[in-house]
Formats: sequence, structure tokens, C-alpha cells
Amino acid sequence: MQSPEKHIAVFRRSPRSWGFWWRTIVTLGIYVLTNWRLNQISLTTRRLTQRRGNILTGNETAMSLERVTDINVNKSLLGSIMGYGDIIIQSAGSDSAEISFTSLQNPDKLRELIFDVKDGRLDEEKL
Repeated sequence: MQSPEKHIAVFRRSPRSWGFWWRTIVTLGIYVLTNWRLNQISLTTRRLTQRRGNILTGNETAMSLERVTDINVNKSLLGSIMGYGDIIIQSAGSDSAEISFTSLQNPDKLRELIFDVKDGRLDEEKL
């Protein structure tokens, strides 16, 4: 009677090779670029639009600036130093956040611009 087969070792391509790191950097670069391009918030003189997505799916949420009731900006210590944070925007008639974005570049500027447009300091004639 023979003894059962035993697993001894597994060998893979070395992560120390140039080819391994080249493929890793290119793959991560494509992912980051795609993620960056497909996730954004756009502000116009009349509405706020958030696009979320990836290579396979997409989603867009728009709200009139007249309906914006609350804007919360949260920043960590590192976010304050590096200039990014989370923003949560709620509208009239909604209990939950309609637009939320994590790690948004310069969320304080977006909040100020929304208030400026709502208050009439930025309107279509000045732009």
C-alpha cells in the first residue's frame, strides 16, 4: 500500500523581478486613473452633481442648489495637513445624505462655493 501524496512546496514568479513590479505599477495606475476620472462632484450655477462609478458600473446623483440644507465637512489630522476630507450634503425633504464623498480634495472650497452660489455672490453673469 502506498502512502498518500504530500504537498511539499509552491513556487511562483518572484516579486523581486522587474517584470512583476512593472505589471503591478501599470495595473494600479490604470485602477487609480479610472477611479479618479469616474468619481467626481460637479458644481454649476444651478445644481450639484455627483458621479460615482468604476469600469463596469456608474451612478449619478443631482440636486438643485436651492434644496441644499446642510453641508458637513470632516477632516482627519492627516486630511487637514494634506488638504482633503469627507463631505456630506443633505437636501430638503431627505433624512439621509444625498451626496457624500470621502477623501475629497479641498472640501472646504466646495462648501464655500456652494454657499456663494446660493447667496448670489457667484451667478451666471459674473462667470
